[in-house]
Amino acid sequence: MKSKNKVNKFLNNQYPYYYNFKNALVLGMVILILSTVFSFLFEPFEVNFQELKYPYFIISLIHSLVSFIVFLILVLVLNGFRSKSDDWLVKYELLFLLILLIIIGVGQFLIRDVIYDKDDNWSFSYLVEEIRNTLLVGSLLLFIITSVNIERLKNIYNKRSRNLTHHLFVPHNEDETIKIITSVKSDDFDLTLSDFLNAKSDKNYTEIFLSDGKSLKRLTLKSLENQLSEFAFICKTHRSFLVNLNKIASIKGNTQGYKIVLKNHTEIVPVSRSMISKFEAQLNGLIS
Repeated sequence: MKSKNKVNKFLNNQYPYYYNFKNALVLGMVILILSTVFSFLFEPFEVNFQELKYPYFIISLIHSLVSFIVFLILVLVLNGFRSKSDDWLVKYELLFLLILLIIIGVGQFLIRDVIYDKDDNWSFSYLVEEIRNTLLVGSLLLFIITSVNIERLKNIYNKRSRNLTHHLFVPHNEDETIKIITSVKSDDFDLTLSDFLNAKSDKNYTEIFLSDGKSLKRLTLKSLENQLSEFAFICKTHRSFLVNLNKIASIKGNTQGYKIVLKNHTEIVPVSRSMISKFEAQLNGLIS
């Protein structure tokens, strides 16, 4: 049971989404170079050089080009179905990579006539062999890389979170009460900043968390952020969260950035990777 819980915890870890096209192009080039060099130098599977139509280096390069092209096409398909990257988890990453390896294996099978001088290139056994070989080489390597990267990111953000001097700053104008305008006049309300913990977006509504409770208001998080923009201790940490920096109890790192614990509040507030620089600058700007 404990091992199952550990596996579930590992699979549900947040993981950076690397697959916007610019990043994917760089990753694809890395895959192209490394896989070519690896295949050429180590020959991971038995090679009958008499069956090759080209020098072995060219064969290695062709195999790697197939992986490169399949990777970019799959990234374009993935981005076509995704509108955000903040909810990317380890299990999604591993599933994506598994699908990638299987399709690469099929691609390697489809080019056999191009590189091998054999009469039975289109046999089902070679299809199975190509997919199996791709999975054997790729899955172990990618699993190791993913696991190492998770620990690397955790260590980076944990170290950075320890260096944040959030415990030194003092409140700034927190006793002020602000009139918040919503999309419906009858829903307008007064917000006392010393009571404000954080706000969470819920489509066209925003959940407001206060020291003595919470309420749901008919306004967007962007509208609330704009109305509180003059206060340096109010910070957007994520596309769905606005936080009172004076209410932070602790900060811990994870693979996506930081996790914030607020005073007298049970919900964990994330700091997404895209917001880290702004968050750190705003937080350190409050130091007395």
